Amino acid sequence: MRVLRLLCLAALATSSSAKQEKEPVSQLQADFTLLDRGSGLRVEVFCQASSGSPPITYRLVRRNGHIHMQQTRNPGQPANFSFPLNQTSDWFRCQAENNISVQHTPFTLVPPGELPQGPTFVLAGCLISIIAVFSWKLSWTKQIR
Repeated sequence: MRVLRLLCLAALATSSSAKQEKEPVSQLQADFTLLDRGSGLRVEVFCQASSGSPPITYRLVRRNGHIHMQQTRNPGQPANFSFPLNQTSDWFRCQAENNISVQHTPFTLVPPGELPQGPTFVLAGCLISIIAVFSWKLSWTKQIR
């Protein structure tokens, strides 16, 4: 059962007038899919560059720069990454590299739409503190009048 699907696209501008024997990685596409197959949620990531001289190394990279997974493919062959969804959210992007260039997609939040719990609790605590101080000041001002 497919729960959610996100598509990211990145392109590398190249000059059509200059034909090169070796071709840079270009038109990288990443498809992040959240699946529930009964044994828990899994994230499946499909990465493919439309062209580039072989070999092309695909990496699934976290926002902190850590390489989560890596595969080497020939042009036209996609990389498929799959991993179980854990308790915390994280940002990922697909990266494709050959001997000439590196291309990557924008970061995608996995699972989408959820903030990491730490910052969420800090924000909630700050808002509650602001409301409490404001309410106390308001009641104190009313007592003076």
